[in-house]
Amino acid sequence: MESREAQEFTRNLEDRLGRRIVWRTFATWYGSNEGIVREYGVYLCTLDDGSIYLEDFERLPQILGYQIRSRNTPKYEKYSLLLPPGSVRSVSRVVKKQAAASCLAASRIPLASAGRLATALFPIVTQLETEDGRCLYFELIDHKAFMRAIGGDN
Repeated sequence: MESREAQEFTRNLEDRLGRRIVWRTFATWYGSNEGIVREYGVYLCTLDDGSIYLEDFERLPQILGYQIRSRNTPKYEKYSLLLPPGSVRSVSRVVKKQAAASCLAASRIPLASAGRLATALFPIVTQLETEDGRCLYFELIDHKAFMRAIGGDN
């Protein structure tokens, strides 16, 4: 059962986007080849017109439920992205360490799919390559559910 707060967030987001949310999840790690990395993840959803939307939230470290603000913590800047229908060129599974390096280097070259051995030995993330050359990386709980939601195979 979804909390009242979650239901209200979903309604507000649908109103703001002017579309209905069809499927949603939380990616526990996110990165893009535009130099953006979110260690704490993003809200990720698909919309009724085939768009993909993601949004992050400020999340401060906590100890025993108390938020800790450090002087060294960079100022939070909200990040959101709406990918129009048909903008996904390919989806593959890649090694997270390579994805993180690609994000920091702002590389425009998609990574090669992880082989079986790499999949068994290293953390794996989903690479989504868009038609405009962006590569987005998501650490998903259920890659297969994501593929079904975007109309992909496997």
